[in-house]
Amino acid sequence: MPKVSARKLIYDTARKSNILISGGSQNVRVIDMVSAINDAYEIVVENNIKLADTNSFIRENLRKLEVKNYSLELEKKDGYYFAKYPDNLYKRLNHVAQVTCKDCDGVSKIIVPRIVQSDDLHDARKNPYRKADFAWEQLIMDEAGDGLYVYTDDSCVEVNSLKIDYYRTINYIQAPSLLECADYQYRNYDDELIIKDIDFDLDNTYISRKVTDVAALLIDVDTRDTEGTNLKLQKLLQVNNII
Repeated sequence: MPKVSARKLIYDTARKSNILISGGSQNVRVIDMVSAINDAYEIVVENNIKLADTNSFIRENLRKLEVKNYSLELEKKDGYYFAKYPDNLYKRLNHVAQVTCKDCDGVSKIIVPRIVQSDDLHDARKNPYRKADFAWEQLIMDEAGDGLYVYTDDSCVEVNSLKIDYYRTINYIQAPSLLECADYQYRNYDDELIIKDIDFDLDNTYISRKVTDVAALLIDVDTRDTEGTNLKLQKLLQVNNII
């Protein structure tokens, strides 16, 4: 599928929101358009991911955001291992651990650790039917914002690797190539100097159309603040037309 350029997203959004990119306000206009498109991109992807487990069409649209078999950085602690999430993680899809036992030379097993709730963690780590056990292929795990905690406690289990599949965060578009009068560069709202275009990273025309639909509505809300536009946006969200 051909790549969707940042320039095309901006032109399509401008057309749908009846905004022309021209005149002395060009610099500000492009930055605002880019911001609206990136906000819309987040909205569309977030709604798609919520439905991806039950809809194969949506799941296929998100393939380029899916990272497979990623090995987390492991740090051994007293009674547990900490596995650090990658910086670009949006949502973990699944996980699997490769473990050995210090009392069983040459024996390796693949175990899927069971996630327990924080308020149940203490009891689970003491319960002989739930805590880490190499023979019974049991491991318990707790999730934090920055990674996973795999509890081995007093068992013989040693975690050699913990791998996950996950959806990564999106790459925001940029379009300084539209700013001929500003030396083809601008500073974004984080004060970063942007000198190179970044195109739509899903290479998906279907989703790009949805993104520009929502971006145009966001611009209308910001510039016109009409009740009709707000109602239209709410309706669009409610009927899942942005998936």
